[in-house]
Amino acid sequence: MTRTAFHLATIAVAGFAMTQAAAAADFDWKFAHIVSPDTPSGKAAAKLAELIEERSGGRMSVEVFPSAQLGDDAQIIEQIQLDTVQMGIPPTAKLGNFEPRMQVFDLPFIFPTPEAAYTVLDGEIGRELLDTLDEKGLKGLAYWESGFKHLTADHPIESLADLSGVKVRTMDSPLIIDQYRSWGANPIPIAFAEVYNALQTGVANAQENSLTSIDTMKFYEVQSDLTLSGHAYLPYAFIVSKQAWDGLPEDLQKVVQDTVTEMRDYNRQLTADVDSKLVDKFEEKGMRVHELGEDARAKFVEASRDVHENFESVVTPELLQRIYEATE
Repeated sequence: MTRTAFHLATIAVAGFAMTQAAAAADFDWKFAHIVSPDTPSGKAAAKLAELIEERSGGRMSVEVFPSAQLGDDAQIIEQIQLDTVQMGIPPTAKLGNFEPRMQVFDLPFIFPTPEAAYTVLDGEIGRELLDTLDEKGLKGLAYWESGFKHLTADHPIESLADLSGVKVRTMDSPLIIDQYRSWGANPIPIAFAEVYNALQTGVANAQENSLTSIDTMKFYEVQSDLTLSGHAYLPYAFIVSKQAWDGLPEDLQKVVQDTVTEMRDYNRQLTADVDSKLVDKFEEKGMRVHELGEDARAKFVEASRDVHENFESVVTPELLQRIYEATE
């Protein structure tokens, strides 16, 4: 090859690289969430970013910002509405401030098993509620999860009486706050990143969370007791900026949707795998682990009826009945 031919070839390669870079820059997305990178959702988020870049042939890139680097859930949702962030996985309870019906999945004891939750979330009901987000500047693609929630405290909780007057940290969700008031507790909304310090200093004496979150936040260092209550499910809504979504060509929309759905299943499998091992770890860390007895659980369920009834005005009795029937 002559020097001139080599020079022209080099320019061609450089031009191709610049074209590819420009194309990728057109769809350079940010994915923000508040969980640790080593949680099931954090791992699924990282893998999703890799797969989207690979499957789009480099036309899209996704930069992940974990551990609340870009703000808490409410701030991330607002950034997605503004299209300064393009992806997020806020708990459905946090979307209640934007679409109140999204809180329905957080009702206590509404899902008896993970399979019951998946039947509703991945079916018509889940899709209908995701579609309500369109008018809020958001596009709902699927539901990821953190698993079922359990209680930790600085004393054993084996009955409703054990929660009487207890300061319980909750998310800033009207439904969850109402839940703990119905149980006789004193709910205190506190940002997730501040929970450890609140428990350590006694601002709160108890909290609810998935086993994964209890582990990654090391709540076992500041709480002596774990109650395996499984009283509520913690779904994450995978949302994207409606503006950014509408700006994608159809083939890339398909890449994103298919990958989000695949990572939904990956996230759920990781959650199941991790949960099966964490109880032993907590006991090794010195936590006392309790199971709710049948009678105690029945009393929790009974005390939760008012929460369901109070929420009917938000979601309509018809929607609640559809969920009850689907979970049966």
